[in-house]
Amino acid sequence: MIQREEIIDFLKIYSKDKEYVYAMWLEGADGINKVDEYSDIDFWFDVDKDKMTTFLYDCIEKLQELGKIDSRVDDIREEIAQSNIHLQNTSEYLTLDICVQSHNRDRSATCYIKNDIAELPLVIFDKNNVITFKENDELDIDLIKKVFENNKYRIKQKSRVQKYIKRNQYLEAYMKYIENIANPLVVISRLIYTPRHYDYKLCHISNHLPKDEVDKLEVLFKVSNFNDIEKNLDIADSLLNEYEELINKKYMN
Repeated sequence: MIQREEIIDFLKIYSKDKEYVYAMWLEGADGINKVDEYSDIDFWFDVDKDKMTTFLYDCIEKLQELGKIDSRVDDIREEIAQSNIHLQNTSEYLTLDICVQSHNRDRSATCYIKNDIAELPLVIFDKNNVITFKENDELDIDLIKKVFENNKYRIKQKSRVQKYIKRNQYLEAYMKYIENIANPLVVISRLIYTPRHYDYKLCHISNHLPKDEVDKLEVLFKVSNFNDIEKNLDIADSLLNEYEELINKKYMN
């Protein structure tokens, strides 16, 4: 069975000498030193814009020298060409997320905050100072206030959920509950504990928030019927009041 280190070295050797490839780094678990047996590999490459998609497809073709691809999902955008693949002769958890960004992309996208808990690069090579670091920048308090208020009032509009409960339409009630109650409370909790990553939703939230806060949020997502949703609307009101007090203490004074 092919191991992650072999795949990383394989793509490093393949890409490093290409003049249009300026940098290669890993994000995700590799970047923050959290790799375990279930971790995927988040590859990033910085290349000339006109080579972006071609290089991605070349990497995918080259990887087939290691093994057959048994799943693949592509996403080609203006500044990033991306593919998520899995090689047949690797762990079922070892998916390869290959992201190729344009060398013309805004450099702020590859400027990382030192010691960040959520996103750091493990640099494999960097020929053109693509990857840079900075100390913690000042928080945009006005933005935090705006995001908080928007999510607070979304939660306050719980009638959006209740009307579907009264109509006995569970799927619609569930959808509105997640959109207007559970997800906004996740954003607000992140404003308190990970304000620079308030938009990360549930991604790795168990590693980003204190355990007792994660436990509170888990309750909100454990619903299976109308009664669960109705009960959690009351819990959400209480949690919002708690979070608002913390927000006020941290940012509004």
